[in-house]
Amino acid sequence: MMWRRQEVPRCRRLLRPTKVWLACLCAASVAAAHFCAARLAFASGRLSPAGPHAARFSSQASRSGRIARASRGGEASGGFQVGDRVRAVSPDDERRYPGVVEGSNDDGTYTVRWDDAGGGPETSDVEPQKMRKVVVFKDYAAGDDVQAMSPGDGQWYPGSVEAANADGTFQVRWDDPDGGPETEGVKPEAMKKVTVFRGYKVEDVVEAVFPDDGQMYPGRVAKANADGTFQVRWDDPEGGPEESPVRPRDMRYPPIPLEDLRVGQKFRGTVRSIMDFGAFVDIGAAAHGLVHISRIAKERVGDVDDYLEEGQEVDVWVSAVRKDGKLGLSMVESRIGDGGGEHAPPSDLEAFGNISPEEWLDGTVSGIVPFGVFVTARLPDGAAQGDGLVHISRVRRGFVESVEDEFEIGQQVRVRVESVDFERKRLSLTMRGSGAGNDDDDTEAPPDLSAFTGISPDQWLTGKVLRIAPFGAFVGLTAEDGTAADGLVHRAQIKDGFVESIDDELEVGQEVQVRILSVDAAAGKMKLSMKSPGF
Repeated sequence: MMWRRQEVPRCRRLLRPTKVWLACLCAASVAAAHFCAARLAFASGRLSPAGPHAARFSSQASRSGRIARASRGGEASGGFQVGDRVRAVSPDDERRYPGVVEGSNDDGTYTVRWDDAGGGPETSDVEPQKMRKVVVFKDYAAGDDVQAMSPGDGQWYPGSVEAANADGTFQVRWDDPDGGPETEGVKPEAMKKVTVFRGYKVEDVVEAVFPDDGQMYPGRVAKANADGTFQVRWDDPEGGPEESPVRPRDMRYPPIPLEDLRVGQKFRGTVRSIMDFGAFVDIGAAAHGLVHISRIAKERVGDVDDYLEEGQEVDVWVSAVRKDGKLGLSMVESRIGDGGGEHAPPSDLEAFGNISPEEWLDGTVSGIVPFGVFVTARLPDGAAQGDGLVHISRVRRGFVESVEDEFEIGQQVRVRVESVDFERKRLSLTMRGSGAGNDDDDTEAPPDLSAFTGISPDQWLTGKVLRIAPFGAFVGLTAEDGTAADGLVHRAQIKDGFVESIDDELEVGQEVQVRILSVDAAAGKMKLSMKSPGF
């Protein structure tokens, strides 16, 4: 056989030492087939939104939709009991992780034991408003296709439900046991239902697993067999059989090339991963697309987990197709096309080589990593753009403890070009002022905060909210001598108790009463509080 596109491993036991990649590969090779028929039909106009997949979920995830999710293994709110499975926000990094309620505390919090501590504490005390109960789906039936965790090694593999056991587990028959047990009893919380697409038509172009070697090749559907398989006619049999019967779970439509996508096209997609800033959705294209948090619903979304979960099907519209291979999606039809689209200027490092290091450029934060922030910088004439790294040391003067506390995806920033490495195709950017022969001698001196250093932390001052960030609000103050400066009110200093959304508490231009907690004149930083002393 020729034209190999993707290898689908057949040996479950032999490949177990490689851990996660097998499960991901199996899931990716199979799951892409589940919904591509509807996606391609949507794109070509052959299928209306009232097609076979339209009724499974609402076109947009909403708060009412979360109730439906709970019935099929999603999240629900309400009281918590010991043993409840939850997704809770870790106090260490303010991100949501799966765990189990281990106990309740006198202060109203719950002790959560994390599924994977990852080197951190195994348990944490979490406030109930930062927890979501996970209702485990238990309505599996014989014949259901699933991804399940093998009790033998804790890895996920494809299989099908054979029977329900008396102890509450389900007997799962593995697709390829390869010397191991053909079936195992699996707890429902270690199973995920997989909806396999079975609507292939004669002459459909597909990619399918060749039974003799377990590898995926291109072909066409010749006919549907009585046993539920499809007869696939291979494009290039090269001496082998011209046709083979293939199970639907081992077939998929070819990924849609990004260049074939157009802004405004509607697809049925599957949520693959959830981040703080949005969710990545698989629409059957060559790359997963990002639905930014601002495009999940018409109302403001404070927590992505309140609206979406991995494996959920959603309707999305293509919002942007960038030349760098990134795909933007929207779950709100009215919010498509902005923020860069199919005609976004190309990434052209040659153009940035001629930019003076003194010139400031507009940019958008496109990625955040522990060592810095990636920014898509744009030339003044809009003719070209390039993705570059602002190292953590080049964010601003002074020590930057956490890049995540400074930026968020999609934030508009100003940068300068420090260097362009054409051979390695790397663009280095900075947000600091240009130096006069000394890399650390920035011409942008830190603000003069001397007028604020002697103010008592018990004294209340009137300020105005200048801007709002995910971690707090910047408030402008004016000293008695007329000196103006701004300081940060961290979200923990806005009010007593938990602040779910800063936008719900403050708005730009609002007058507020603040106290000065500390002044770092060397770094030009001032910490403020809106809470009364002693709290």
